[in-house]
Amino acid sequence: MTDNKKAAPVGQLGTAQFQNSQNHFNNIDGKLSNFLAKLEGVKTNGSNKWLAKCPAHSDRSPSLAIKLADDRILIHCFAGCSVDAVLGAVGLDMAGLFPDRVANPGTPKPKAPRFSAYELFPLLIQEALILAIAFDAVVSGDVMADVDKQRATQAFNAVMRLNSEVRQ
Repeated sequence: MTDNKKAAPVGQLGTAQFQNSQNHFNNIDGKLSNFLAKLEGVKTNGSNKWLAKCPAHSDRSPSLAIKLADDRILIHCFAGCSVDAVLGAVGLDMAGLFPDRVANPGTPKPKAPRFSAYELFPLLIQEALILAIAFDAVVSGDVMADVDKQRATQAFNAVMRLNSEVRQ
């Protein structure tokens, strides 16, 4: 019995093994899927971008922005929750945002991309609507519940953070 398959040259075997090890270390897609599965109210907000309810605070509407960029998962809570608080609420740590791979010494690190004004606009509209409702209640002389006052303050702070995200 003879096998008609040719043996791969030694150099090609080494290359195939190296490519497999690269794929093994570049597992960010699995980490992203795992992270998104732990969140509520996840909505796609463009290519490799999502909005979700922040698990670190009581959230009625999405305030957590998630973005996949340069093999990293970037997260930002516009209500002000820290990354550690968000990750702790879903049982993850910082390693859950980065691929498992060996760093190549001498390779420059890419700059962290900022969120563009276009990406932040839907959040600005949402928070501005909340502020408009609160403003209308105050002008009308209505008594606002404490939870509504807290949400209006949270909306104001979110708008101010959105402003700083775009200006930096």
